[in-house]
Amino acid sequence: MNAVQAMRQRCIAALGLWLCGGPAWAVEAPVTNATLVELRLWFLVMVLAAVLVLGVFWRRGQFLFGILGAAILLGSSARLWLTLPLWFPRLEISAVPPENLIMLAVLAAQAGLTLYVLLQPAGRTATMALVGRAGILRLILLAVLVAAFSLSATPYLAYGYHLAFGLQIGVGGALSFMQMATLVALFTVAGPDGAPRIPAAGLAAFAAVVSAVLAWTAFDRVPHVQDELAYLFQARTFAEGALWSPAPPEAAQPALEFYLLDVHEGKWIGVPAPGWAFVLTVGVLIGAPWLINPLLTGASVWLAHDILRRAVSRERADLVALLMATSPWVLATGATLMTHATALVMVLLAWWCLLCAGAGSSRRDAVLALVAGLALGWVFVTRPLDGLIIGGLTGLWLLRRLPGGFGQVLACALGGIASGSVFLLFNYAVTGDALLTPQADYLSRYWPDTQNAFGFGANVGPPAKMWGALDIWIGHSPAEGLLNLFNGFASLNLELLGWTFGSLVPVWIAFIWRKRLTGFDWAMLAVFSALVGALFFYWFTGTFYVGPRYWHTALLPAFVLAAAGIEEVRRRLPDESRGRLNCIILLLCAVSVVSFASWRGVSKYSGYGGYSGDIRRQAQAEDLGNSLVFVTTQRDIGSALYLNDPFLPPDKPIFLRDLGPEQNAAVIAAFPGREVVYMKDED
Repeated sequence: MNAVQAMRQRCIAALGLWLCGGPAWAVEAPVTNATLVELRLWFLVMVLAAVLVLGVFWRRGQFLFGILGAAILLGSSARLWLTLPLWFPRLEISAVPPENLIMLAVLAAQAGLTLYVLLQPAGRTATMALVGRAGILRLILLAVLVAAFSLSATPYLAYGYHLAFGLQIGVGGALSFMQMATLVALFTVAGPDGAPRIPAAGLAAFAAVVSAVLAWTAFDRVPHVQDELAYLFQARTFAEGALWSPAPPEAAQPALEFYLLDVHEGKWIGVPAPGWAFVLTVGVLIGAPWLINPLLTGASVWLAHDILRRAVSRERADLVALLMATSPWVLATGATLMTHATALVMVLLAWWCLLCAGAGSSRRDAVLALVAGLALGWVFVTRPLDGLIIGGLTGLWLLRRLPGGFGQVLACALGGIASGSVFLLFNYAVTGDALLTPQADYLSRYWPDTQNAFGFGANVGPPAKMWGALDIWIGHSPAEGLLNLFNGFASLNLELLGWTFGSLVPVWIAFIWRKRLTGFDWAMLAVFSALVGALFFYWFTGTFYVGPRYWHTALLPAFVLAAAGIEEVRRRLPDESRGRLNCIILLLCAVSVVSFASWRGVSKYSGYGGYSGDIRRQAQAEDLGNSLVFVTTQRDIGSALYLNDPFLPPDKPIFLRDLGPEQNAAVIAAFPGREVVYMKDED
C-alpha cells in the first residue's frame, strides 16, 4: 500500500469517525433539536454543494467567482452552525463542540479571501467607487442598522445580560459586513453577466414543492405548537358536518385536556377563529391535511407575481416572486398547520381581483369585486385583526379609485359582509353572542385575573411568569411594545430572505439612499405600518416558531420594499455590472434555500416543541383497534392527543395522558368494553 492510499484510508476513517460521533468527537451538540451527527451530515452536504458551485464556475473559466460563491455558501453555513436556533437565535462562539473551531476557520478563510480580492487593483477601484457612490455617512448608518438588528434584545433584557448583548451586536455586525464585502468582491472578478429568468409558474411550483418536502420531513406532518392541534381538531370536527363534538365523559376530561380545546356546556370545541380550519377540512377529507398550506404557498407566489406585474412592472414582479419563492419564512410557514398561508392567499386574491377589474363597470368587474370582498371577509374569519386592517385599507383604496364605479365598491362590500359574517354566526352558535368569540370566552375562564386584549395595563396578557422570556414584564406597556417591535424586526431580519448578513439590508438601502418609491410601494408601506403598528398594542409577538408570524399578512409589502432596495442598488451600479447583480441575487436565493432552510429544518423544526411523529408511527405499527391508549412521554402530549377523532367513535383508539392508576381506572370505567394499552414514548 503506497502513501497516497494509506492517507486516503485514514481520511475516510477520520470522516466516518467524525460523522458517527466517535470518542474523539463525542461531545454534546449545541442547544438544538438536531443531534451532533445530524449537524455534521448537514454541513457535509453544504461542503458538497459548495464544491458543486465552484465546479460550475470553474468549468466556465470563472474560478475566482466560483470560489467566492462557494465561500458565501460555506460562510453562511458556518455562521448558522454557530447560531443557536431555538427561541431567540444568537451566536455561540466556543470550543465546544470542536467543530465550532472549524466554523470559525471557515469564516476567517472567507474574510481572508475577500480581503485578498478587494486589495487587488480592480477590488480597490470597486471599493472606492462604492464608498463614493454610497456616501460614508450612509454606509455608517447601514452598519448600525445591520448590527442592531442582528439579534433580539428580549432575552438579554429579561435576564440582565446587557454586556453580552453588546458583544453579540458587535460580533454579529462585523460578520455581516464581512459577508457583504464578499458580495462586493463578486463584482470585481470575471463572472457571469446575467441570470436566467425563471417563469412565475416555475417559482410557484418550486415554493409548493419545497414547502411540501419540509412538511413531510422536518415537520413530520404533525402539529408543532398548541394552536396547530386546535386547528386540526376543528377541521376534523367540521369534516363531520358539526361545529363541535360532544364533551368527553367527565372522568376522561383531565386525560384529554389541552390548551385551546375547550370543554364547556356539553361541547368539546377548538376555540380559535374558524377560517383556516374550514379550509383545512379539505385536507382532512382527502387524508392529507399537511398538503393544503404548501399548495396555498405556491398560489400566493403566483398571485404576488401577477399583482406586481400589473401594478409596477414585470421586472419587479420577477424579483419579488424569486425572493418570495426562496424565502425560508414563506417556505417554513407553508409547511406548518398554521393560519397564515390562508390569510395571505386571501389578501393576494382580493388585490389581484381588484387589479383585474380595472376601472370598468361591467358585470365582469362587479363579479371580480364581489370575489375580492369574499376573500377579504375570509381573512377576517381567519385572522380577525388582519381582516379588519387589510379590509379597511383596501376599501379606502377602492373608494379613492372611484372611476371603477360605486358598483365595484358595493359588490366588494357585499362580498366582505357575506363571508365575514360566517365568523359572527360561528360565535353566536358556540357562545350565544355574535361578538363573543369562543377563544375570548375560553381565556376569560382560563385566565380569570387577566385578559388577552389590546392596550396597556397590569392585567393585559397572561398571568405573571406564565410565558417566561416571551412575556418578560407583568401586563403590557409602551416599553414592552417597543421591545416586541424590536424583536419582530430582528426576527424578520433573520427569516425574511435567509441572508445571514441581514435580510433587511435591501429595505434599509431603499430608505437610506432615498429610493424613489412608486405609488404601489407607498401603499405597501402603509399596509405594513398599519399591521405592525396595531400589534404594538398587543402583549405578545410570536417570533419563536416560524419567524414573526403575526406579521405574516404583511409579507408582500416586506418583499416589495426589499425589491425596491435591490432596484436602488442596480440603479447606482455601472451599466456593465447590472447583469452581475441579477446573478448574485440568484446565488443568494439559492444559498438561502440550500443552507438556511435546510438548517432550520434539521436544527429547529424537526421535533420542535417536543412534537414528533414517533407516537403516530408506533400506533400504526400496532393493531390498536378501539383501545384506550394511555401515553407516557417526555415529549409534548400533543404528539399523541392530535391523533384522536373529536367524536371518540367506538371503532377507533383513544389516546390519553397517563395520569396514574387511579385516574386511569376512572377513564377505563367511562369507556367500558375497550382494551387498554400503555404506550411509553422514549425521547
